[in-house]
Amino acid sequence: MIITNREEVIDKAFGVFVRMNYEKASIITLAKACGVTKTGIVYYFPHKLDLFMAVADKYVLKMHEPENKFATPADTLAEFIGQYVAGVAASMKRIVELIGDNGDPHDCSPNFYYFHFLSQVRMYYPGIRQKIERMFSHDHDLWAKVVQKAKDSGEIRSDTDVKKTATMFRQMFLGLSYEQAFLNGLNVDELAENFRYIYSLLKA
Repeated sequence: MIITNREEVIDKAFGVFVRMNYEKASIITLAKACGVTKTGIVYYFPHKLDLFMAVADKYVLKMHEPENKFATPADTLAEFIGQYVAGVAASMKRIVELIGDNGDPHDCSPNFYYFHFLSQVRMYYPGIRQKIERMFSHDHDLWAKVVQKAKDSGEIRSDTDVKKTATMFRQMFLGLSYEQAFLNGLNVDELAENFRYIYSLLKA
């Protein structure tokens, strides 16, 4: 397939960067994956770092912003849990479509490659720490807002620590994602089940 626009270059380059260390992913390798000449890549991105940052912007920073996962948080914590899991599943589906899930010579899940990509982003994207901190903060604030609303409405116990509860939900997701990335990838059904168990402990 011949690439005809900037977004397609970013999508195809993502497939290269997730499986290959940044330093080893040459412009020629990237051009081949995109079905264009080296000049075709440079037309959109003069330097490899420019392309890498564009990929990270799309598949890390933008993908994980709450407003890009769902339009408006659900009215209850119980509903939000389902909404959040659905957002995670949709993001995973998109990643698998781009990375591929068949015939991996190293028997690694797409989730594992994504975590590998995240580590590369942390190392090579200038000033990324502040952007990641902001991304994490937005996600935590979203959980905290939903938990606070559930507490105020009587959906969950009145003695619930909102900040710690928001952290508990987030760390369940992040911890399970990381652990299962080394095996078959995140099991969203198990994530949903664990979220529901946490919720059951909070119920009024």
